[in-house]
Amino acid sequence: MSLSPWLVIGSLLTGACSAFLAWYLRRHCGQPGVNWAIVTVLALAVWSVSDGVSLLVFEPTLRLVLETVSWTGMIGAGIAYLAFALDYTGRGPLVRSTGFALLSVVPAATIGLVLTNPLHGLVWSGFRLDPVFGVATVSYEFGPIAYIGLLSGILYATAGTVLVLETAVSYGPVYRTETLWVGLSAVLPCLALATWLFELGPYPQLHLTTIVFLPHLALDAYAIVASGMIELNPSTRRTAQRRAVEDLSDPVVVVNTDDRLVEYNPAAGSTFDLSEAHLGEPFETVATVDLETTPTNRLVTDHEGPESAEFTASVSELTDPSGARVGYIVVFRDVTERRQRRQQQTVMNRVLRHNLRNDLNVVSGYVDLSIEHTDDETIEAYLKRVQSDVDDVLELGEKSRALERTIEALDTSPTTVSIRPLLASLEPGERGRSRVRTDGASRLEIDVPVDLELRTHERVFRTLFANLVENGFEHNDGDSPRVAISYVGLADGMAVFEVADDGPGIPEHELAVLERGEETPLSHGSGLGLWIATWCATALGGEIEFDSGDDGTTVTVCVPAATDAASGSRRAVTRD
Repeated sequence: MSLSPWLVIGSLLTGACSAFLAWYLRRHCGQPGVNWAIVTVLALAVWSVSDGVSLLVFEPTLRLVLETVSWTGMIGAGIAYLAFALDYTGRGPLVRSTGFALLSVVPAATIGLVLTNPLHGLVWSGFRLDPVFGVATVSYEFGPIAYIGLLSGILYATAGTVLVLETAVSYGPVYRTETLWVGLSAVLPCLALATWLFELGPYPQLHLTTIVFLPHLALDAYAIVASGMIELNPSTRRTAQRRAVEDLSDPVVVVNTDDRLVEYNPAAGSTFDLSEAHLGEPFETVATVDLETTPTNRLVTDHEGPESAEFTASVSELTDPSGARVGYIVVFRDVTERRQRRQQQTVMNRVLRHNLRNDLNVVSGYVDLSIEHTDDETIEAYLKRVQSDVDDVLELGEKSRALERTIEALDTSPTTVSIRPLLASLEPGERGRSRVRTDGASRLEIDVPVDLELRTHERVFRTLFANLVENGFEHNDGDSPRVAISYVGLADGMAVFEVADDGPGIPEHELAVLERGEETPLSHGSGLGLWIATWCATALGGEIEFDSGDDGTTVTVCVPAATDAASGSRRAVTRD
């Protein structure tokens, strides 16, 4: 069998497949990239069908008309494919930009010159039939417009291919396989078109590009029809990433490795008075902040204006696919009001605690004197009740001050803490709690490995367990109160401890308040101890659970077992 039927059949089959793909895509009109994909495959259908039919036409005038139609589809396919790639990969606004309109001038002008070529001959000249393999191939001399139009189409198609392949690399397995095939499938037709344009090979008049499009269309059909490429387009993810930063109320800036401003969101623009003119400038000079690009949270100050503003700056490294550092993303959070409010609260708390402590100490002294000078047992009982209440209020003040110091400790960096010595220091006789028995009858048992270490906030960790231990002793009226702290091990990256006592258990209404997470006028706990323990566990990124009954209470405490950044090993050592 001669080659000529296959040349015709190949081109017509490409045209039929293109038309089918356009018909299938119509149900997805409006989704990112779909409209332009339809334009692309329709241009390819026009190109392929006219090319296939023209191989059977030996009448010169009609053959010239078909060649003109073929060129129209050929020129239009490249710019349409670039528009598809931009829209599909989440860069749709670029298609509607002035820049893209300027790019479209070249193919539009080329098509106009192709249609009017008999008048000027700028696209080709010397048009003639030059049959090969029994089909009506033609030869002509390319003019400068032909090279400009076709090379720009190849360039646009190549740019679109790069965009699609970039998506395959950047957006993970959800899109990788489909976009990879679609991107690579456009390479072979571009090579075939370039071969024909530069008249390479033994039969330069033979134009095989439309036939080479068959595997391209097959891969496109697989990606679009079989794997749901259109439904899972990366435009959603790219748009979400862009909007997540643009709509963020916190200022976000991107700087390169030299700390020069590369990008910023609207919040950063308004906060630091940034504009496009500041891009490329050192960020510290345009924003008047002391910035240190180390991956951490730290306090920075904006010195611009009559009043300084304070921010916490969270810095994250930007790396390219090879892992090389290319810049930093800095997220600022305005903490000016929060810090001022904390300062005000701190001053008020200290003043109140100081006055309360002084006044209540005076009251306590007078109560003691009154007890010594009365012989009335009823009055003495009343005074002792007053003394007990005064002690309670003084203890609440001390706990409030300890809690304030604990909260302040959260602003410091975690350190590596040896857990067993810390817990052993909570022995009843060493803690100085006025309401806990220190006659030797109280026992604190520690079952924790000697070499157990955690990277944590030491003061917060200590306050957490100190309040649990105190609670276990304070409310136990037995002859020999016992509290035991044991290390259970690691679970889901958390170090698990248990604090068990043999007391009467925690009242149900107090546990209900802790589970509900808020105090109410009609339902409240008897003190701050369990609240402080719960807050500390949460502040450390952990959690706490209470299991209480008539025979005692077991508190399960889970705190993060930090990972060593250098070695990746766990600092928490599990027991054998």
